[in-house]
Amino acid sequence: MTAQVEKQPKNASPKILGAARAIALREGAGKITIDAVARESGLSKGGVLYNFPTKKALLAGLLDEMLAEHRERLASVPEGHSSRTLRGHLETVLQAGSTDDDLSMAILAVSASDPNLLDPLRKELSRDVERIRSDAQDDTAAMVLFLAIQGLRFQRLLRLADGDADQQDATIDRFKDMIDELE
Repeated sequence: MTAQVEKQPKNASPKILGAARAIALREGAGKITIDAVARESGLSKGGVLYNFPTKKALLAGLLDEMLAEHRERLASVPEGHSSRTLRGHLETVLQAGSTDDDLSMAILAVSASDPNLLDPLRKELSRDVERIRSDAQDDTAAMVLFLAIQGLRFQRLLRLADGDADQQDATIDRFKDMIDELE
């Protein structure tokens, strides 16, 4: 007697999230709609809605994907650094592109009406802060630097004035030096 194997439908989430990112890159995050994602992905609207029943769910999926990328960047920092998590946060800011910024702004906009959307981010940052504080000999200095890096993230996200290119480079170099001094 042979067991009958039931075929499971493939999860189209990666394809859908890729389509949403492509739209954000080409047209801006404000143009992400279920219909646009369906067209971009080549799936039916029903196929998109099966995976992400609302735009809010789609944005939550994008946030989860961005957090996974952040974790990968943290993991890519070489072992042996006591300030590994702090270095990873700086790298996340430095490697973020305009698409990530647009998606972050869209997620922030949606979270204004549903603050719980940011719960996964809050949990992730809470774990990171605990690692930063426990790894540092001077946890206060580490927190000052962490908060400065978060300030840099939002300064870039909101496209606020940040000086000329030389000043930006000098600031980043100083952040790196300060991280080195914590070790």
